[in-house]
Amino acid sequence: MTAIYYDQLALSWHPESRSDSRFKLIVVVTIVISLLFAVTMSIIDVPEPDREAKAVVPERIANFILEKKEKPKPKVVKPKPKPKPKPIVKPKVKKLPKKKVDKKPLTKIQKKARDKAADSGLLALGNELADLMDTSDVSAMVGGKVKSSSSSATKATAVNKALLTADTSKGSGGVKSSKYATRIGSTKLSSQEITQVKQSLLSSGSLDKSKNASRKRKSRTGGVRAEEEITIVFDQNKSKLYSIYNRARRKNPSLKGKIVLAITIAPAGNVTKVKIISSELKDAKLEKRLLSRIKLFKFGAKKVEQVTVTYPIEFLPS
Repeated sequence: MTAIYYDQLALSWHPESRSDSRFKLIVVVTIVISLLFAVTMSIIDVPEPDREAKAVVPERIANFILEKKEKPKPKVVKPKPKPKPKPIVKPKVKKLPKKKVDKKPLTKIQKKARDKAADSGLLALGNELADLMDTSDVSAMVGGKVKSSSSSATKATAVNKALLTADTSKGSGGVKSSKYATRIGSTKLSSQEITQVKQSLLSSGSLDKSKNASRKRKSRTGGVRAEEEITIVFDQNKSKLYSIYNRARRKNPSLKGKIVLAITIAPAGNVTKVKIISSELKDAKLEKRLLSRIKLFKFGAKKVEQVTVTYPIEFLPS
């Protein structure tokens, strides 16, 4: 029997020593084989590959190849002209001669109806709009002046004092009972007579007044418009004139004054001409607006002559 030493027994218990020795052996063997393979490969001569030379192309052939053949252009086919359509001959229409309509003269009723239609409806509105559109040459419209004056004829009825005081101038002639009694009776009769005279005078005065009024009416309605009619129309349209004035006062608060107008009124009642005689307003735009508004006034148709009236209007801030 062989004896086992301690070193051998200790190494047998460590398996790493065996694996390391194997690894080292394998590495050495592989390195040697690779070196041998590299040396042998470097020693062997490898022949160079044969390369084919490029073919040399002549110049004329090369030029011939470069020139490209032009493609033939496609022929443009012109479209055939379309046949023109034949004009359609329209049948001629013979114009019939217009029948002449004999215009019958208008009767008085038809004339009155035409005048009423002209003063009302769309015709009157068209005239008003035309007046509003053209109010530039108002200053040259009025040529003359017609002064209209109204004379107030008042007659004072004279009371006959001689009748009332007929018995007062007589003297008594002394105090006598008979005459005194008769005087009392005569005074009673004279008082009755006085009352009768007063009644007769009053009735005669009222008759004179009614005659004067009728004369005035006849003279007014004969050929001239009454001043009362003109003032009534201006009073009715006063608010419209003041609305125009108040609009102008918004720009000029110190605007005020009196304006005197000459207004020509036609028998139909419409205003034909308006002219400013004098004005304290000194505002041309306001005056033009007032003139255009006054031209729209309607005084009513009447059997009177055309009249020109001077009318003052005073504008004061309210």
